[in-house]
Amino acid sequence: MSKLALLVGHGELAVAAQYAVRETYQGDFSVWSMVGTAEDAADNVDVGHPLELIERLRAEKIKTLCAVGAVDLSPELRENVGKYLVQHYQGKLDVSDMGLETAYRTIAKDARVEILGIHELVPQLLAGTGHVAGPACDFKTNQIENMLRLARTVARTDLGQSMIFHGARPVAAEDVLGTDNLLARAKDIAAAFKTNSGELVLVKVAKPQQSGLGDLPTIGPNTIENCVDARIGTIIVEGEKCLIADRQRFIQLAEKHRVSVVGWG
Repeated sequence: MSKLALLVGHGELAVAAQYAVRETYQGDFSVWSMVGTAEDAADNVDVGHPLELIERLRAEKIKTLCAVGAVDLSPELRENVGKYLVQHYQGKLDVSDMGLETAYRTIAKDARVEILGIHELVPQLLAGTGHVAGPACDFKTNQIENMLRLARTVARTDLGQSMIFHGARPVAAEDVLGTDNLLARAKDIAAAFKTNSGELVLVKVAKPQQSGLGDLPTIGPNTIENCVDARIGTIIVEGEKCLIADRQRFIQLAEKHRVSVVGWG
C-alpha cells in the first residue's frame, strides 16, 4: 500500500480521524499538522504555500494525501493558494472554500499524489442513515426533507452547512464564522422566542458542490453540549455525507440529554 500523508487541522474530527487511521490503515503513513501543533517541528506543514507543499510531498515520496480538521487560513494565504491556479493554469482567482478545494485538487495532481476524503479512508466515521442516537425523531418524512432542501439551498452559496429551525420554520443559517457561532446565536433565538428546551432543530448538510476532499459536515460531543445549551432537541444530518467525531461519547451525551439524532438520505 502506498505511503499516506494525513494532514490534520484542529478540532474533534482531526483527533478522531487520527485514532481511526492508526487503528485501521494497513500501510505506511505520516501525520503532518496544518496548524503547527506537531511535537516534532518537522511534522508541521504550511498548506498556504502550494509550491512548498508539492516539494514536501515529492521529497517524502507520498502517494496518497488526506486532509482533515479545521484550518483557518488568513485572507493572504487564501489568496496565495488561489493564485496558484491563476499562475499555473490560467484559472480565475477564487478564494472561496470551493475554490480552495479545486486548487488543492490541482496541487495533488502536480505532486503526483492521489487525494482522498477522510470518509473514503475511514468510512466508519460517517454518521449513516436512520436513527443515530437519543430518542426517536418526531418529525415526519416530508418535514425532514423540506428542512434538508432549505439547508442545501443555503449551502449552495458556499456560506455554511448548517441551519436552525423552530419546528419546521428556518430561523438562522451558518455563515463564515462556523457552526459553533450559529449555535451561540441559536441560544439568543431560543430566549427571544421563549422556546422550551428541545424545540429547536439543527440541520447539517454537505454543500451540493462539495466533493468531500475537504471536510464534510461534522458533529461530535461538543455539538451535543452546544445544542443542549441552545435548547436544540433534534439534530438531522445527511447520513452518508456527515461525519461523527468520537461516536461513543457522542451517543452517550445524546442519550443523557435526550437529543434526537437522525441520519437521512
